[in-house]
Amino acid sequence: MKFPILTISLIVTFIPFSLLSNTATSTPVYDVDGEPLIPEIGYYILPLIRGSGGGVELYYNGSCPYYIAQAFSEVDYGFPVHFHPVNPDEGTIPLSTDLNIDFYDIITVCQQSVWQLSDPEGDSGSRYVRVGRVLENPGEETVNRWFKIETHPRGDYKLVFCPTVCETCRPVCGDIGLLSQGDSRLLGLSDEPYRVVFKRKED
Repeated sequence: MKFPILTISLIVTFIPFSLLSNTATSTPVYDVDGEPLIPEIGYYILPLIRGSGGGVELYYNGSCPYYIAQAFSEVDYGFPVHFHPVNPDEGTIPLSTDLNIDFYDIITVCQQSVWQLSDPEGDSGSRYVRVGRVLENPGEETVNRWFKIETHPRGDYKLVFCPTVCETCRPVCGDIGLLSQGDSRLLGLSDEPYRVVFKRKED
């Protein structure tokens, strides 16, 4: 009689832990109006600190692919993006989940819109956020196209590159910040995270 009682107690103990774990991983990201981010809806990625520049836009340096930069003026929202979580059944965009980011409703010379992290570039070995073509299809060949939204220690949001879509890959991990490139501020891996908020694009 003791064995069944022990089994039941283990099950009762395990279920709440499992539910708590699932709840923690499903915490949604919220926009500036307090609404959860929704897949396939357009959002502007804006700086948390007012007066520090505008939203994100494409930067063309004369050849493909485009880089991603911050607009100089705070009244310039830049280009809206879509978020695509790795689980297509998600109804909202969760924190700390692999996702694709892509610009939409834009036509460029390169015909590319999906965010991806570059290989090390130049003498500094900096890694920038550029654009490519492949959406979703998680795995080794697309591992550089998966980002995450995380909370900043001060309670707001930051973008992170640390994909987990490939079990055998060992990608570099880091915060996405702003890197000076001439007169431009390009997005790339940085020790100083770019603190952001999300504003839904009006229909």
